[in-house]
Amino acid sequence: MNLLNPLTHRRMRVVLPFALLSVLVFGTLLVHRLEQADPGDPAYLSPSASEGTGSDRLAAALRARGIAVDEVTTSEDALDLVRKSPGATLFVPAPSFVDLQNLIGTVSLPTGTRIVVAGAELRDLERTGWNVSHTGTRWAAKAVGADCTIPLPGPAAVLRHRYKAPDGTVCFGGGLAAFTDGPVTVILVGAADPFRNDRIGEHANEDFATTVLGGDRVVWLSMHQRENAEPEPSESVSSEPFEPSPDNNGQPTGPAPTGTPTDPPPAAGGGQPPKPPLSEAFPQAFWAALVLVAITLLAFAAAAARRLGTPVAEPLPSRVPAHETLFGHARLYQRARARRSTLDILRTAARRRLADHLGLPPGATGDEIAERTGLEPDHVRDVLDGPAPQTDAALVTAAQNVEKLVHDVMYRPGEPGEPGEPGEPDELDELVEGEPS
Repeated sequence: MNLLNPLTHRRMRVVLPFALLSVLVFGTLLVHRLEQADPGDPAYLSPSASEGTGSDRLAAALRARGIAVDEVTTSEDALDLVRKSPGATLFVPAPSFVDLQNLIGTVSLPTGTRIVVAGAELRDLERTGWNVSHTGTRWAAKAVGADCTIPLPGPAAVLRHRYKAPDGTVCFGGGLAAFTDGPVTVILVGAADPFRNDRIGEHANEDFATTVLGGDRVVWLSMHQRENAEPEPSESVSSEPFEPSPDNNGQPTGPAPTGTPTDPPPAAGGGQPPKPPLSEAFPQAFWAALVLVAITLLAFAAAAARRLGTPVAEPLPSRVPAHETLFGHARLYQRARARRSTLDILRTAARRRLADHLGLPPGATGDEIAERTGLEPDHVRDVLDGPAPQTDAALVTAAQNVEKLVHDVMYRPGEPGEPGEPGEPDELDELVEGEPS
């Protein structure tokens, strides 16, 4: 027993593919989002965490090479250690919680200091004022070779965020950018995979991570939430106004003050920083899902087209009884709710029979038929040219009216050919009683 009416069945044929596609797309996005590591997790890239997203394996590898690893939880503590350790490396594993420009621009760091930032996104770089741009994001990190002048091992899974540094060096297909900011060398790594416990054993991730963080000391800034207040100025920075001392020629030496630490950083090239294009306003997963939906819609349209050319007449593989064909067509019209088309077919056939019976041309109108038969013109027009029925009951009534009109015209009393007329044998009687004498 079919519990769905034809209209509901057709709707399900359209809705079901899109529902399945939506579940597939959104399910994939949800699983991908759940699989992404959360920088707010205290174990995320922590040198003392043994979880999959932790980094105690990397910290152990660095100590095995004789590199000291100091974990700090505030920007102020990190700057104090870096100032006390010339040539140290400051590792920022969660840049979304750190104000990078304030971290570097508020104090003078020793020459040779290296700052390594893992997985910096577009919004992280917009606040720095560095002459570096974010050019895209991949669905997942990809392992690529170094292919640059910096002696770094590869392949390493660093290509997720892509960077472009006009005044620096770009390696790993854009997954690493190195440039200088005053006395500091900044290295942007496009993914955190080489530093994670569950990824460090893949490819050359461990060699890459220990090399890029190499030096005498690694200051590990392990922050998992934004600091409530800006770091206070260091005690070593005098609160008195800066007065440069003159050189031998009487000219002042030393850098000229360019503003207070609270001044917003100037954009590269002057003016406001450029707004990201529309392609970067949405994640890559959105565009991939959009392409998948478009391909699916095209495939669905091609499958629903039923034919790709003109109809071709072909013989039936077997003979079909006329009444089965009649009922089959009727059911198709009923499923499609084509009441107007069904009634038009009956009216056209009736008009043709009446015109042939009355000796009128094939395209005779209802008024001509009424004039020839003597019937009321309004009645004939209503039967042959009336409005379309809105319900199945109205269709049955209209069909009965058409049939009655044909019967009344073609078999009027007194005209030859009426079934059952006295003196003339009925065809049914002939079939029952045999041939007439």
